[in-house]
Amino acid sequence: MKKIITKFIANTITKDELNLLYKWLENVDNQSKFEKYILDYHDLNMATLKNDVYRAYENVKKVIDKEKNTVKVLPLYRRNFVKYAAAILVLTSFSFFYLTKNTFNKSNEVSISPGTDKATLTLADGSQIILDSVVNYQDIKISSTAKEIIYKAAETKAKIIEYNYLTIPSGGQYHVVLSDGTEVWLNSESQLKYPVNFLEDKPRVVELVYGEAYFEVSPSTNHQGTKFNVVNRSQTIEVLGTKFNIKAYKEEPNVSTTLVEGSVSVTTKFDRKLLTPNQKSIFSKEDNQLVIHQVEANSEIAWIHGAFVFKKKTLKEISKVLSRWYDVDFEFSNDDIASQKFNGDLSKDQNLESILLLIQNTNKIKSYEIKNKSVLLK
Repeated sequence: MKKIITKFIANTITKDELNLLYKWLENVDNQSKFEKYILDYHDLNMATLKNDVYRAYENVKKVIDKEKNTVKVLPLYRRNFVKYAAAILVLTSFSFFYLTKNTFNKSNEVSISPGTDKATLTLADGSQIILDSVVNYQDIKISSTAKEIIYKAAETKAKIIEYNYLTIPSGGQYHVVLSDGTEVWLNSESQLKYPVNFLEDKPRVVELVYGEAYFEVSPSTNHQGTKFNVVNRSQTIEVLGTKFNIKAYKEEPNVSTTLVEGSVSVTTKFDRKLLTPNQKSIFSKEDNQLVIHQVEANSEIAWIHGAFVFKKKTLKEISKVLSRWYDVDFEFSNDDIASQKFNGDLSKDQNLESILLLIQNTNKIKSYEIKNKSVLLK
């Protein structure tokens, strides 16, 4: 049976062998043997394996029942992405492809590494400071580390607002704690404008100039009832204290706001809507329409926990996300490839070629080619 288990791991198992493995696993003692073998093979912790492995079995069994052709499966014992950000890519045709951290051998060393924590801080006087793992900036109002920048609350009332800008390049991300205690996570290719200190008795206002940001807002009750507003070119988000995500990239046709906790109002020049948790507003820049959708909010903010979650996204849409994080450009040999749809979770910590190999494994693309900072999918 070890031979079949090895083929299961190596993505070479046939439908008949998979059925045989499934029947063998109906025995509790065999399940323990299988778990031990997988744990030894992948050097995994049992806590990360226990629950999801059997869910994977059920998914595979459903595929077997529906399909007549040989099914290739690469197992992943999917970890909670909040803590572990494991990788899984699933075709919308419901053929399942699972990826473990040791799937690819060392001959497939990756040429493009994932992004890192980095940003450019622009101070009120126009001077710029590069923030990364090398540079830690300190002054009487600010302290920074490799991953975040923290603003201190003013000891006296601020009379004049001084603004800073935090700009995240392609292949970067960064965390900022504002002077009121509000936390903001900024994604790649994003820029936030904010006061060094907020004025008392006035609304707290920051501007997402462009890009994507997740906010955990310090409650108004801690700040004499002052509201917190996030503005950008298309809309204003008004909150009292809540958690939400805004995606407003310059080149994209829509601006989306996803509410995780609390309540917010989304106001445009043409409309105003209230959001409740697990709702997402989408504002179309083209026709100025503002619509609300029910979503799984945790999937929308997976990026701050080290994962990308895609649900029925085209390869073109996925490539935009990967392009920002890996600082590369994607091209497609034809429109059919770009329109292929996928569901799945991908770890932000893995190298790009691991993801490309996984996509190729689905047989939806024949090959890929990397040249410098350009990726061609064929």
